[in-house]
Amino acid sequence: MENEGEVKTEEGNSESAPQAQRLCRFFSQGRHCNYGKRCRFLHVREDGPDPERKAAESPTQLDVTLSGSQNSGQLKGDNSPLTHNPKFSSASARRPCRYFLSGHCTMEDRCRFWHPPQLPTAEDPSVTAVQSKATPRRPPVSAPGGPQEVKLCDMTEDKAKQLRDTEIQQLKKRFPKDQLIIQERSDGKLTYYRVTVEATDPDWPFDLKEVDVMVSFPDNYPLEIFTLEIPLDQELPPVMAKHVQQASLEWLQAKHATNQLLGKVELLFRPFLRWLDRSLERLFTAGARQLKKDIDLEKAGLQFIPYQELKVSVTDASDPVFGVAADEDTRDTTDKTEDVDAEEEERSVQQDERDEGQVQEEDASHLVENIKIRDPRRGTEVKLLGLRLGENTATVIAQQITVCLQCNRCKVTADLTLSGRTACSAQCEKCNADINAAFRPCMIHHYSDVLGYLDLQNATASDLVLQDCSLTVGCLSCSQEVPVENVFYGQTKEFNCESCHSRLGILAESTRFQYIQPRTSSKTGPSGVVYKTIRDPAVQKGKPLPDKGTCKHYKQSHRWLRFPCCGRAYACDVCHDENQDHPMELATRMICGFCAKEQPYGNGKPCTSCGSMMTRGMRTSHWEGGLGCRNKVKMCRNDRQKYTNTNKTVSRKAASEKK
Repeated sequence: MENEGEVKTEEGNSESAPQAQRLCRFFSQGRHCNYGKRCRFLHVREDGPDPERKAAESPTQLDVTLSGSQNSGQLKGDNSPLTHNPKFSSASARRPCRYFLSGHCTMEDRCRFWHPPQLPTAEDPSVTAVQSKATPRRPPVSAPGGPQEVKLCDMTEDKAKQLRDTEIQQLKKRFPKDQLIIQERSDGKLTYYRVTVEATDPDWPFDLKEVDVMVSFPDNYPLEIFTLEIPLDQELPPVMAKHVQQASLEWLQAKHATNQLLGKVELLFRPFLRWLDRSLERLFTAGARQLKKDIDLEKAGLQFIPYQELKVSVTDASDPVFGVAADEDTRDTTDKTEDVDAEEEERSVQQDERDEGQVQEEDASHLVENIKIRDPRRGTEVKLLGLRLGENTATVIAQQITVCLQCNRCKVTADLTLSGRTACSAQCEKCNADINAAFRPCMIHHYSDVLGYLDLQNATASDLVLQDCSLTVGCLSCSQEVPVENVFYGQTKEFNCESCHSRLGILAESTRFQYIQPRTSSKTGPSGVVYKTIRDPAVQKGKPLPDKGTCKHYKQSHRWLRFPCCGRAYACDVCHDENQDHPMELATRMICGFCAKEQPYGNGKPCTSCGSMMTRGMRTSHWEGGLGCRNKVKMCRNDRQKYTNTNKTVSRKAASEKK
């Protein structure tokens, strides 16, 4: 019986041995095994490499050594189980994890290598052999070229010399021979390195893709910055080269100052090359703009003198040597004072004659209006209120304007087109009075909103038809002038420059006419004629319109309407149809009759400036569905809303709650 039992156990062991080597058909086919770690079959892929299958079928020498070490550990008293993932091959599972041996493995239980329960010692030959086979150690690689920065407190002359040599070696290795030129000074104490820097941007917009830079490293570099210069003997224009050089020096000085604040010393040539590569397009664009300005100034016959050069010239002029020479000249001239006194008397007589001639010209200018006036601020000033110019809009000049003039005698209004070249003469249609007018344009810019000055005789200006004016707008980017027409009040006129396609814009809310009283001269003419004072124009901000803006058609409408069809202002639509021959369009702006404030059209709303009601609007004494008067005292007795809810019974509780 005992022999039979021994035979059965031997048969059982023989059957279990091949069963342990059998592969799991689910895992080997790439499918999921529901048993996972509890599966009694081996989890190895069928399509895996041959060494892996062989390692799974027969244990290797490494497995034997590891199992031996494991058994020895168990014999010593270590009964902790072996931790590994059974879904990987036995070869990888028996190999110790080098990260776990070093101290920490991020994969933990999911790692396919063996995590021994007790870390072996460094003298263990099996572990050292596995580590040497798995990952051969490499010697530590030092940074190329030595250290790039050193603390300022640790800086010595030897370290500074070492850093300087490192910088020069890196420069020679970085640039090939065709992009590097080395030049030494005659005394041999300083060496210049001329390198060619190319733009790495694939979308480089300029034809010139490279720039030459000449640098030299002083003996105490990097304690101070290296010298930099952009040579002028290249295709880059001198103005652009000067701009790039100035910007580069500013960056180097700022970087060096920052390093000093941080208490460190850094090699600056490589960071400078990176900054130059990123900023080269911006520097070229700014330099090209400066070059274009210089070309435009040269074409205009002007010369731009920088402030530094002007300051140097002033200091040279105030040199004490120059002052001594001037004193010597004054001593020489003292001998000729008698001749100079006689000449000064003759000049004073001539000057008195010229002053009398100027007084006569000013007296004659009152009789006949003339364009050529010495003082530009004379006549009627035309100013655009609420003027807003676009970002790229530099100047605005009126070439031709259309102004509404009112006769001083019969109060008839007529339109007159004026240009800045010649004066215009006309006759009133009703009283045949002679009307003379001239326009002197001024330049409008961001600090001036004066369109020009009107010289009028027997008439006053009442309105400016901005829609019929011809303007010339100057572009700030390219300095070209663009003609503009059809500009409306309260609407931004936007357009593009014909040369550089920049966005230009202009906006004007209203126009103000201000008569400037002529200056009274101290010397009166022999005639002693007293001229009639000219009254203020009809439309003046802050003062009421004629008849407070009313007309014969609407006596309760205290406003003028500006119609977009013609750009003119009339008291009502009937007045527009009587004076114009085109179809009327609804007004978009209006002028208050009490303060002459031009504003967007609003029916039944008070003025935005003075707060007066321009129409009856809210002054009605009727209900009008809740939009009219809500005061029952002012309501008409026939209005059913007057006595609504007056006899309604109110409970004591409701009355007490109201109190």
